Amino acid sequence: MSEWFFTSDLHGQSALYEQVLALTASQRPGAVVIGGDLCPHASGDDGIRRQRVFLQGFLVEFARRMREASPATELLLLMGNDDWGSNLDCLERQDGRLWRLLHERALSVGGVRVAGASWVPITPFGLKDWERWDDGAEESPARLDGWVSRAGRAAPHRFDPSRRTPTIADALQALVASTPAAETVFVLHSPPHGTRCDMIGSHLHVGSRAVRSFVERFQPPLVLSGHIHESPRVSSSYRDTIGSTVVVNPGQFGTSRVCGVWFDPRRIPATLRHNVYG
Repeated sequence: MSEWFFTSDLHGQSALYEQVLALTASQRPGAVVIGGDLCPHASGDDGIRRQRVFLQGFLVEFARRMREASPATELLLLMGNDDWGSNLDCLERQDGRLWRLLHERALSVGGVRVAGASWVPITPFGLKDWERWDDGAEESPARLDGWVSRAGRAAPHRFDPSRRTPTIADALQALVASTPAAETVFVLHSPPHGTRCDMIGSHLHVGSRAVRSFVERFQPPLVLSGHIHESPRVSSSYRDTIGSTVVVNPGQFGTSRVCGVWFDPRRIPATLRHNVYG
């Protein structure tokens, strides 16, 4: 079986997308998975429009060029917390044609089960479309107020600490009902809490408790994440384990080279390697 390539947090940087395209053309992976934060960072109503142009223009052309370079490669996509959610329809329009969407879905790709979710715990950032309370337990996020996108406009939003629902835990429970978790590769924009994949510069762990509990309970073979760009440099590793589960965050920080991992989804521990760090 052909190896797969996973990357995340490209944030609309054309040079990084071009590198993904070049890797695809030369290596012809079975799948290319982009695990969130597809678009350039952009705020407000104008930012929603700018990201929409990116998705309808640049990303569509990128996917078409990938299809031409390697027709057998499946492109799998997930939005991240820096992507305005009201533009999801742009991705849905090409779903099953140029790419396949992963958010809250379970798919079969080359005989391998894959499922995904964009949700992240509440962040210090302003864009709140893909943020949720983590697991319903007590928490004190740095920033409760921000904006969500509705019908192409940014609307003020504030999380209510007295109602810590819905949660990431709820979303994961619904997702696992659609696929045998122990046989599924999960693409989750947030890494699990307390690993070498969720560390910020201050060495704090900021990943999802709900994701960690999910992994501890169901032990999927592989969890692919991103979100915390600097984590591999802070922790000195792009990978960790929780029981028998391999957890990965390739990072996207401090290098002009696209950061990602190669792996054979049927032989994950033996084949997993970072394209920059080895």
